[in-house]
Amino acid sequence: MWAMLDTDNETVVAVFPPTVKKEDALAEANGKILIEMTLENSPGWVKGTYKNGKFYPPKEVKNG
Repeated sequence: MWAMLDTDNETVVAVFPPTVKKEDALAEANGKILIEMTLENSPGWVKGTYKNGKFYPPKEVKNG
């Protein structure tokens, strides 16, 4: 599985399931960074962050 990072190289903008081949994920990334999700760094969340080799969930937004 792969996670695609935004141009800031920190924000996750897409997550590819295991059925997507690396080559297809690279083609979709269009120059953006792909990070392989492993047991050590996963899971990756869309709108989450990737820092120091690990994925973190999106920050909760509080209303009011």
